[in-house]
Amino acid sequence: MREKTKLLLEENNRAEEALSADGRKLLTDLVVYLRGSRISTWDQEQVRRDMTQMLLDAEARGEPAQSVIGPDPKAFCDSVIAELPPMPRWESLLCMLRDGMLAAVILMAIWVGFGVLEGVLRTGGWTELTLTMGQLISGAGILLTACGVVYWICRRSFSTEGSKGPWIVLFLVLFTLLCAGILLRQPMVTVPVPAALCAVAGLFLVYKIMDLRLD
Repeated sequence: MREKTKLLLEENNRAEEALSADGRKLLTDLVVYLRGSRISTWDQEQVRRDMTQMLLDAEARGEPAQSVIGPDPKAFCDSVIAELPPMPRWESLLCMLRDGMLAAVILMAIWVGFGVLEGVLRTGGWTELTLTMGQLISGAGILLTACGVVYWICRRSFSTEGSKGPWIVLFLVLFTLLCAGILLRQPMVTVPVPAALCAVAGLFLVYKIMDLRLD
């Protein structure tokens, strides 16, 4: 993220420490809900700064958070979001691509690491890595599932329901992806280790460039 956004985020993190435990919990729910909106991170952090100060002032007066947030935190957030300009669709898509790119870098680094380890243990060589059909499917599936989980958590930050259904579905999806990664061993492509490392480094560099210019 941009430097000014990063500095404001750090400032907000420090200010949040002065809140009571209940105040921090409420603020966390508010911020998580904001993260799922289309407003920029800069605007989100400005709102977070204002909400933190409102809660601190209420606590200093001995008043409950409802005195400033209202009885319905979700409606409060929706009203705030409605007053702020949404990010352009193209910028929102670029932010999603940037975040997905970081997850892809992590998965690729894990794949390279385990591939090298497997090669050393099995054959004593580690110059090449083989990408299988199962690894490709499971990697793409994990990325999509992670995006879905983040969005679901953001949208349900104020929910008090304790249903286990979605988590059971998530477990089954991840288990299926794991099985696909293990069982579908059809080779897709063989990549030299130096090329794989360059790909990971190049993708991370692109991520950092996007991260410095977005939000």
